[in-house]
Amino acid sequence: MWCLKLKLMHKDCHIGALCKKYSISTFAFPLGGGSGIYKKNNQTVVAGIHLMSGEEKNKKLFLNKLKKDKAIQKLEINGNRFSYLLKLSKKNEQAQLYYTPKLIFLKPVINSADGFEYWEIAAWDKKALIEFMKKIKKHMDYFEVMKLGKENLADVFFPQIMPKLSEKQIKSLKLAFKRGYYKYPKKTDLHKLAKENNVSAPTFQEHLKKAEIKLINSIIEQII
Repeated sequence: MWCLKLKLMHKDCHIGALCKKYSISTFAFPLGGGSGIYKKNNQTVVAGIHLMSGEEKNKKLFLNKLKKDKAIQKLEINGNRFSYLLKLSKKNEQAQLYYTPKLIFLKPVINSADGFEYWEIAAWDKKALIEFMKKIKKHMDYFEVMKLGKENLADVFFPQIMPKLSEKQIKSLKLAFKRGYYKYPKKTDLHKLAKENNVSAPTFQEHLKKAEIKLINSIIEQII
């Protein structure tokens, strides 16, 4: 299968601009199948769900600003997730408009705190990816092909929307990952992580274990 990774930026992207302004990242999943694009009352809208990553105060500022965006027709917030209906105009043309059933999302679209979008898609036919690139390039302020080549489908990870984790579980999991707790051999231990997180070792271990169980259960359910 042919795989493509793109780094994109268009200044009129609502989500991307806010991610850069408030130093957060979102991981976007289309809703309703395909790219999430459909017609409503002769208006093109995109439906999606985003998982946010960043400082809590910045996420609140981001969401408050998003609520005031007139292009957002519907917005539902649930912890670190938000889902929306975004009305598209000629000014905020998005890459989703050029998605076709020939393409497959390999990973969620990343709206990064650096202001760029990162897309990873695939197709059985290289021509479908080339056509996709040609169509979106003219609408982008920045366009970079980071990868284009064949990959074994067995090596591609198809993500699911992350199960609901508490703020403490997310914080513990991110710290453990960042400090190398999941590397082999381990780069740190529970006592050091707990101290950095200003909690007792048993408390930190409890948050981490609950997060791990939710994630593992979610993954296992997809493969059995």
